[in-house]
Amino acid sequence: MKRTLSAILFVVVFVLGVSFALKNPQEVAIQYYFGLEWGPLPVSLIVIVVFLVGIIVGGLVAFLPILARQRELRRVRRRMAEMEEELSRLRRLPLRDEP
Repeated sequence: MKRTLSAILFVVVFVLGVSFALKNPQEVAIQYYFGLEWGPLPVSLIVIVVFLVGIIVGGLVAFLPILARQRELRRVRRRMAEMEEELSRLRRLPLRDEP
């Protein structure tokens, strides 16, 4: 079921993308700072590139906190292992009776 819905969604997005490209055949040039220029390229290609760059940047921004949490988790697990080892050593110590 999930695979079918994904396939249908992909087809819908693909058809919308193709229709957008066909309705916008104009070419534009992108001018950057310092006199750099990119183009002329079709509007649809520029929109797709900008969309993909946004997805990549957004994914990286969302992934950075996950990396920080994983690093914290490794630190806490290492500390827990040290504490469990210390507890195990303490349990093996002989008990002494106080007179």
